[in-house]
Amino acid sequence: MSLYLYALVDEDLSSPLGEGIAGEPLRLVRFGAVSAVAGDLTERPQTDRESLERQDAVVRRLAERFAAILPARFGEVFADEAALATLLASREREMTEALAQVRGCVQMTLRVFGEPEAAPEPEVSEGGPGSRYLAARRREVERSRSLPEIEPIREALRPLLRAERIERAGAGPLLGTAYHLVLRGQDGAYREALESARERIGGRRVAATGPWPPYAFAPEAAP
Repeated sequence: MSLYLYALVDEDLSSPLGEGIAGEPLRLVRFGAVSAVAGDLTERPQTDRESLERQDAVVRRLAERFAAILPARFGEVFADEAALATLLASREREMTEALAQVRGCVQMTLRVFGEPEAAPEPEVSEGGPGSRYLAARRREVERSRSLPEIEPIREALRPLLRAERIERAGAGPLLGTAYHLVLRGQDGAYREALESARERIGGRRVAATGPWPPYAFAPEAAP
């Protein structure tokens, strides 16, 4: 029997939490200021579409019950509560800060398609090969986290955003994805602001989905 993690929260509920993807009863396991929503499974679930959809349904249901939730990655299995506690002990502050950020919020996902803007010419770096390499790597990282192609849309949406995370695509018609954290109930205002600015991005296409649980705002590799 293993402990299967669905999400982290920071409040306790006395009412039943329902069932997990295998029909197992869910329970809260407290670790300091953070609680884990978990179930006991006899084996790791298969990574297939049905299992992924069932876990998403569980997380969506939990997101309706808790004001702040950090969904776990699919397949997070621990030998027991002690193993999970060991992992969380060193990251309690990080998790509590992330839970504070997502409290009362949902995620909107904005995908951007079309031709990319030309990358700016790199500045001439002083120093040796090592310095120039580091400068080039820094520019690559900065570009991977930016979508200047939709700046007019971002300006229109900014008053609604509590946080933003951007992932630039490597190739293909998809330029990148912007994950936006907005207050619950503001997804309608988000879509209206998006529509008002859509024509200002030079023929590029954008597609918004949501609201979702805040999948993209759980800390990296956490748990």
